[in-house]
Amino acid sequence: MTQLSIFMPSNRSFKASRSAIESALRYAEKADCRFILSDNSGDPEKRRQFEHCSARMTYVVPPNDDALLNHMTALAQVETPFLMPMGDDDEIYLLDGEPRTDLAELAPDVIALRPRTHIWTVEKGVLQTERFAILSADAGDRLLEYNDKTQGNNSIYYSLYRTEPFRDLSRLFVDHHPTRGGYCDWSLSFALIASGRVLYDPATLYRYDLGRWAKGQSLTDTKALLYRQVGLRDEAEHYAALLRYIDVDCFLEANFLPLTPAMRQSAKAMNARIALGTFLRKVMAEPQRYDADVPGIAEAIGRTTDLSAVFAQCLPLVDRLSPGLGDRYVRFRRAASN
Repeated sequence: MTQLSIFMPSNRSFKASRSAIESALRYAEKADCRFILSDNSGDPEKRRQFEHCSARMTYVVPPNDDALLNHMTALAQVETPFLMPMGDDDEIYLLDGEPRTDLAELAPDVIALRPRTHIWTVEKGVLQTERFAILSADAGDRLLEYNDKTQGNNSIYYSLYRTEPFRDLSRLFVDHHPTRGGYCDWSLSFALIASGRVLYDPATLYRYDLGRWAKGQSLTDTKALLYRQVGLRDEAEHYAALLRYIDVDCFLEANFLPLTPAMRQSAKAMNARIALGTFLRKVMAEPQRYDADVPGIAEAIGRTTDLSAVFAQCLPLVDRLSPGLGDRYVRFRRAASN
Protein backbone atom coordinates (compact mmCIF):
# COMPACT_ATOMS: atom_id res chain seq x y z
CA MET A 1 0.00 0.00 0.00
CA THR A 2 1.26 3.48 -0.87
CA GLN A 3 1.88 5.29 2.42
CA LEU A 4 2.69 8.86 1.34
CA SER A 5 1.21 11.70 -0.70
CA ILE A 6 3.13 14.89 -1.50
CA PHE A 7 0.68 17.76 -1.90
CA MET A 8 1.57 21.05 -3.56
CA PRO A 9 -0.70 24.11 -3.73
CA SER A 10 0.78 26.01 -6.68
CA ASN A 11 0.19 29.55 -7.92
CA ARG A 12 3.40 30.14 -9.84
CA SER A 13 3.58 30.00 -13.63
CA PHE A 14 4.72 26.94 -15.59
CA LYS A 15 8.21 28.39 -15.93
CA ALA A 16 8.55 29.31 -12.25
CA SER A 17 7.14 26.05 -10.84
CA ARG A 18 8.36 23.51 -13.40
CA SER A 19 11.49 22.36 -11.54
CA ALA A 20 9.56 21.91 -8.28
CA ILE A 21 6.79 19.89 -9.92
CA GLU A 22 9.16 17.73 -11.95
CA SER A 23 11.26 16.98 -8.86
CA ALA A 24 8.12 15.87 -7.00
CA LEU A 25 7.11 13.63 -9.90
CA ARG A 26 10.55 11.99 -9.96
CA TYR A 27 10.41 11.48 -6.19
CA ALA A 28 6.93 9.95 -6.44
CA GLU A 29 8.09 7.42 -9.04
CA LYS A 30 11.18 6.50 -7.08
CA ALA A 31 9.58 6.39 -3.62
CA ASP A 32 6.31 4.75 -4.71
CA CYS A 33 4.08 7.58 -3.49
CA ARG A 34 1.38 9.94 -4.78
CA PHE A 35 1.79 13.53 -5.92
CA ILE A 36 -1.13 15.97 -5.73
CA LEU A 37 -0.98 19.34 -7.50
CA SER A 38 -3.67 21.96 -6.90
CA ASP A 39 -3.01 24.62 -9.53
CA ASN A 40 -4.68 28.03 -9.30
CA SER A 41 -2.12 29.81 -11.50
CA GLY A 42 -4.42 30.00 -14.52
CA ASP A 43 -1.41 29.24 -16.73
CA PRO A 44 -2.68 27.17 -19.73
CA GLU A 45 0.83 25.91 -20.56
CA LYS A 46 1.21 24.52 -17.05
CA ARG A 47 -2.10 22.71 -17.33
CA ARG A 48 -1.23 21.26 -20.74
CA GLN A 49 2.09 19.97 -19.46
CA PHE A 50 0.99 18.44 -16.18
CA GLU A 51 -2.74 17.61 -16.11
CA HIS A 52 -2.36 14.08 -17.52
CA CYS A 53 1.38 13.56 -17.31
CA SER A 54 1.59 10.73 -14.73
CA ALA A 55 -0.56 7.98 -13.26
CA ARG A 56 0.94 8.84 -9.87
CA MET A 57 -0.27 12.43 -10.04
CA THR A 58 -3.62 14.02 -9.18
CA TYR A 59 -4.07 17.40 -10.84
CA VAL A 60 -6.90 19.67 -9.62
CA VAL A 61 -7.91 23.26 -10.37
CA PRO A 62 -9.71 25.27 -7.64
CA PRO A 63 -12.46 27.72 -8.67
CA ASN A 64 -10.44 30.84 -7.76
CA ASP A 65 -6.96 32.00 -6.76
CA ASP A 66 -7.46 32.03 -2.98
CA ALA A 67 -4.30 30.62 -1.35
CA LEU A 68 -6.03 28.80 1.52
CA LEU A 69 -8.58 27.26 -0.83
CA ASN A 70 -5.69 26.05 -2.98
CA HIS A 71 -4.05 24.50 0.07
CA MET A 72 -7.22 22.77 1.24
CA THR A 73 -8.12 21.60 -2.28
CA ALA A 74 -4.80 19.77 -2.48
CA LEU A 75 -5.12 18.44 1.05
CA ALA A 76 -8.61 17.08 0.40
CA GLN A 77 -7.19 14.74 -2.25
CA VAL A 78 -4.87 12.96 0.20
CA GLU A 79 -5.95 9.36 0.83
CA THR A 80 -2.72 7.95 2.29
CA PRO A 81 -1.76 7.57 5.98
CA PHE A 82 1.06 10.12 5.57
CA LEU A 83 1.39 13.38 3.68
CA MET A 84 4.03 15.97 2.94
CA PRO A 85 3.36 19.63 2.09
CA MET A 86 5.63 21.08 -0.58
CA GLY A 87 6.17 24.60 -1.90
CA ASP A 88 6.11 25.23 -5.65
CA ASP A 89 9.53 26.92 -5.49
CA ASP A 90 11.21 24.03 -3.63
CA GLU A 91 12.65 20.72 -4.82
CA ILE A 92 12.69 17.19 -3.40
CA TYR A 93 14.97 14.19 -4.07
CA LEU A 94 15.23 10.57 -2.91
CA LEU A 95 18.91 9.83 -2.33
CA ASP A 96 20.52 6.55 -3.32
CA GLY A 97 22.62 4.71 -0.75
CA GLU A 98 20.79 6.12 2.29
CA PRO A 99 18.62 3.99 4.62
CA ARG A 100 14.90 4.46 3.99
CA THR A 101 12.30 4.46 6.75
CA ASP A 102 9.20 2.30 6.42
CA LEU A 103 6.39 4.68 7.32
CA ALA A 104 4.09 1.77 8.17
CA GLU A 105 6.51 0.67 10.91
CA LEU A 106 6.78 4.00 12.75
CA ALA A 107 5.96 3.95 16.45
CA PRO A 108 2.58 5.50 17.34
CA ASP A 109 4.22 8.42 19.18
CA VAL A 110 6.05 9.56 16.03
CA ILE A 111 4.14 12.38 14.34
CA ALA A 112 6.54 12.97 11.44
CA LEU A 113 9.78 12.34 9.59
CA ARG A 114 11.81 15.41 8.75
CA PRO A 115 13.99 15.26 5.61
CA ARG A 116 17.55 16.39 5.19
CA THR A 117 16.84 20.02 4.38
CA HIS A 118 19.03 22.40 2.37
CA ILE A 119 18.27 26.04 3.16
CA TRP A 120 18.93 27.60 -0.24
CA THR A 121 18.86 30.87 -2.19
CA VAL A 122 19.35 31.57 -5.88
CA GLU A 123 22.20 33.99 -5.15
CA LYS A 124 24.18 31.95 -2.61
CA GLY A 125 23.12 28.33 -3.07
CA VAL A 126 23.01 26.16 0.07
CA LEU A 127 23.34 28.30 3.20
CA GLN A 128 22.97 25.47 5.73
CA THR A 129 21.77 21.89 6.00
CA GLU A 130 19.36 20.83 8.73
CA ARG A 131 19.21 17.24 9.97
CA PHE A 132 17.95 17.54 13.52
CA ALA A 133 15.22 15.34 14.97
CA ILE A 134 12.88 16.07 17.90
CA LEU A 135 13.18 13.07 20.21
CA SER A 136 11.92 14.14 23.65
CA ALA A 137 9.23 11.91 25.11
CA ASP A 138 7.34 14.77 26.80
CA ALA A 139 5.23 17.23 24.77
CA GLY A 140 6.57 20.29 26.56
CA ASP A 141 10.15 19.11 26.24
CA ARG A 142 9.62 18.66 22.49
CA LEU A 143 8.62 22.32 22.18
CA LEU A 144 11.72 23.38 24.10
CA GLU A 145 13.89 21.08 22.00
CA TYR A 146 12.53 22.53 18.76
CA ASN A 147 12.88 26.09 20.03
CA ASP A 148 16.54 25.39 20.88
CA LYS A 149 17.35 23.62 17.60
CA THR A 150 15.57 25.74 15.00
CA GLN A 151 17.85 28.16 13.18
CA GLY A 152 15.51 31.02 12.36
CA ASN A 153 13.33 29.29 9.75
CA ASN A 154 10.39 26.92 9.93
CA SER A 155 11.59 24.43 7.34
CA ILE A 156 10.47 21.52 9.54
CA TYR A 157 6.94 22.33 8.35
CA TYR A 158 7.95 20.57 5.11
CA SER A 159 8.11 17.10 6.62
CA LEU A 160 6.29 13.78 6.25
CA TYR A 161 3.37 13.90 8.73
CA ARG A 162 0.63 11.56 9.81
CA THR A 163 -2.31 12.68 7.69
CA GLU A 164 -5.13 12.85 10.22
CA PRO A 165 -3.69 15.31 12.80
CA PHE A 166 -2.16 17.48 10.06
CA ARG A 167 -5.40 17.67 8.06
CA ASP A 168 -7.60 18.19 11.12
CA LEU A 169 -5.35 20.99 12.36
CA SER A 170 -5.45 22.61 8.92
CA ARG A 171 -9.26 22.42 8.88
CA LEU A 172 -9.46 23.95 12.36
CA PHE A 173 -7.21 26.78 11.21
CA VAL A 174 -9.11 27.49 7.99
CA ASP A 175 -12.59 27.17 9.51
CA HIS A 176 -12.10 28.97 12.81
CA HIS A 177 -8.85 30.94 13.17
CA PRO A 178 -9.54 34.68 13.72
CA THR A 179 -7.14 35.91 11.01
CA ARG A 180 -6.03 32.82 9.01
CA GLY A 181 -2.79 34.76 8.52
CA GLY A 182 0.22 33.50 6.60
CA TYR A 183 2.36 34.17 9.70
CA CYS A 184 0.74 31.20 11.52
CA ASP A 185 2.94 28.43 10.08
CA TRP A 186 5.19 28.52 13.16
CA SER A 187 2.20 27.98 15.44
CA LEU A 188 0.99 25.03 13.36
CA SER A 189 4.46 23.46 13.54
CA PHE A 190 4.67 23.88 17.31
CA ALA A 191 1.25 22.23 17.74
CA LEU A 192 2.28 19.28 15.57
CA ILE A 193 5.62 18.85 17.34
CA ALA A 194 3.85 18.88 20.70
CA SER A 195 1.80 15.95 19.37
CA GLY A 196 4.67 13.54 18.75
CA ARG A 197 8.33 12.89 18.11
CA VAL A 198 9.92 13.86 14.78
CA LEU A 199 12.52 11.45 13.40
CA TYR A 200 15.16 12.20 10.77
CA ASP A 201 14.87 10.77 7.25
CA PRO A 202 18.34 10.82 5.63
CA ALA A 203 17.06 9.42 2.32
CA THR A 204 14.85 12.42 1.52
CA LEU A 205 16.49 15.68 0.55
CA TYR A 206 14.32 18.80 0.53
CA ARG A 207 15.69 22.02 -0.99
CA TYR A 208 13.91 24.88 0.77
CA ASP A 209 14.05 28.16 -1.16
CA LEU A 210 14.27 31.07 1.30
CA GLY A 211 13.24 33.48 -1.46
CA ARG A 212 11.82 36.69 -0.01
CA TRP A 213 12.76 35.53 3.51
CA ALA A 214 16.48 35.68 2.70
CA LYS A 215 17.27 39.41 2.78
CA GLY A 216 16.93 41.98 5.55
CA GLN A 217 14.58 44.53 4.00
CA SER A 218 12.64 41.92 2.03
CA LEU A 219 12.20 39.90 5.23
CA THR A 220 10.95 42.95 7.12
CA ASP A 221 8.54 43.94 4.35
CA THR A 222 7.21 40.38 3.98
CA LYS A 223 6.49 40.05 7.70
CA ALA A 224 4.69 43.40 7.74
CA LEU A 225 2.62 42.42 4.69
CA LEU A 226 1.47 39.14 6.28
CA TYR A 227 -0.04 41.03 9.19
CA ARG A 228 -1.43 43.86 7.07
CA GLN A 229 -3.13 41.43 4.67
CA VAL A 230 -5.34 40.13 7.49
CA GLY A 231 -6.23 43.54 8.91
CA LEU A 232 -3.75 43.81 11.79
CA ARG A 233 -2.09 47.10 12.62
CA ASP A 234 1.48 47.67 11.45
CA GLU A 235 2.92 47.20 14.95
CA ALA A 236 1.71 43.58 14.97
CA GLU A 237 5.30 42.46 14.38
CA HIS A 238 6.13 43.61 17.94
CA TYR A 239 3.34 41.32 19.18
CA ALA A 240 4.45 38.32 17.09
CA ALA A 241 5.50 36.20 20.07
CA LEU A 242 2.24 37.00 21.88
CA LEU A 243 0.20 35.98 18.84
CA ARG A 244 2.15 32.74 18.62
CA TYR A 245 1.53 32.02 22.30
CA ILE A 246 -2.22 32.50 21.87
CA ASP A 247 -2.38 30.53 18.61
CA VAL A 248 -0.47 27.53 19.95
CA ASP A 249 -2.47 27.55 23.19
CA CYS A 250 -5.68 27.41 21.14
CA PHE A 251 -4.39 24.68 18.82
CA LEU A 252 -3.39 22.59 21.84
CA GLU A 253 -7.04 22.60 22.96
CA ALA A 254 -7.89 20.39 19.96
CA ASN A 255 -9.09 17.00 21.21
CA PHE A 256 -8.08 15.27 17.96
CA LEU A 257 -4.39 15.79 18.74
CA PRO A 258 -2.83 12.61 20.20
CA LEU A 259 -2.14 14.15 23.63
CA THR A 260 -2.95 12.91 27.11
CA PRO A 261 -4.23 15.58 29.54
CA ALA A 262 -0.82 15.66 31.24
CA MET A 263 1.00 16.05 27.92
CA ARG A 264 -1.40 18.81 26.85
CA GLN A 265 -0.79 20.71 30.08
CA SER A 266 2.98 20.27 29.75
CA ALA A 267 2.90 21.65 26.19
CA LYS A 268 0.72 24.60 27.23
CA ALA A 269 3.07 25.48 30.09
CA MET A 270 6.14 25.29 27.86
CA ASN A 271 4.45 27.33 25.13
CA ALA A 272 3.79 30.06 27.72
CA ARG A 273 7.40 29.87 28.91
CA ILE A 274 8.81 30.14 25.38
CA ALA A 275 6.48 32.40 23.40
CA LEU A 276 4.78 34.48 26.07
CA GLY A 277 8.07 34.80 27.95
CA THR A 278 9.70 36.16 24.80
CA PHE A 279 6.95 38.76 24.42
CA LEU A 280 7.13 39.89 28.06
CA ARG A 281 10.91 40.29 27.88
CA LYS A 282 10.59 42.30 24.67
CA VAL A 283 8.10 44.68 26.29
CA MET A 284 10.39 45.22 29.26
CA ALA A 285 13.44 45.75 27.03
CA GLU A 286 11.73 48.05 24.48
CA PRO A 287 8.75 49.71 26.20
CA GLN A 288 8.87 52.62 23.73
CA ARG A 289 7.51 50.33 21.01
CA TYR A 290 4.20 49.85 22.88
CA ASP A 291 1.33 51.90 24.23
CA ALA A 292 2.12 53.42 27.61
CA ASP A 293 0.02 50.98 29.64
CA VAL A 294 1.36 47.79 28.01
CA PRO A 295 4.44 47.39 30.29
CA GLY A 296 2.17 47.41 33.34
CA ILE A 297 -0.12 44.79 31.81
CA ALA A 298 2.90 42.69 30.85
CA GLU A 299 4.24 42.89 34.39
CA ALA A 300 0.89 41.70 35.77
CA ILE A 301 0.81 38.79 33.32
CA GLY A 302 4.32 37.79 34.40
CA ARG A 303 3.14 37.52 38.02
CA THR A 304 0.19 35.23 37.16
CA THR A 305 0.67 31.49 37.56
CA ASP A 306 -2.78 30.26 36.40
CA LEU A 307 -2.45 29.55 32.67
CA SER A 308 -6.18 30.07 32.03
CA ALA A 309 -6.00 33.47 33.69
CA VAL A 310 -2.90 34.34 31.66
CA PHE A 311 -4.73 33.62 28.42
CA ALA A 312 -7.58 35.92 29.44
CA GLN A 313 -5.13 38.67 30.45
CA CYS A 314 -3.58 38.60 26.97
CA LEU A 315 -6.81 39.16 25.05
CA PRO A 316 -7.06 42.96 25.61
CA LEU A 317 -3.53 43.27 24.22
CA VAL A 318 -4.42 41.67 20.89
CA ASP A 319 -7.52 43.89 20.67
CA ARG A 320 -5.05 46.73 20.03
CA LEU A 321 -4.08 45.04 16.77
CA SER A 322 -7.68 44.66 15.55
CA PRO A 323 -10.88 45.60 17.42
CA GLY A 324 -12.66 42.49 18.70
CA LEU A 325 -9.72 40.15 18.01
CA GLY A 326 -9.70 38.97 21.63
CA ASP A 327 -13.33 37.86 21.41
CA ARG A 328 -12.61 36.08 18.15
CA TYR A 329 -9.81 34.18 19.88
CA VAL A 330 -12.20 33.11 22.63
CA ARG A 331 -14.48 31.64 19.96
CA PHE A 332 -11.51 29.99 18.23
CA ARG A 333 -10.37 28.36 21.47
CA ARG A 334 -13.91 27.11 22.11
CA ALA A 335 -14.11 25.66 18.58
CA ALA A 336 -10.78 23.87 19.08
CA SER A 337 -11.85 22.28 22.35
CA ASN A 338 -15.16 21.15 20.83
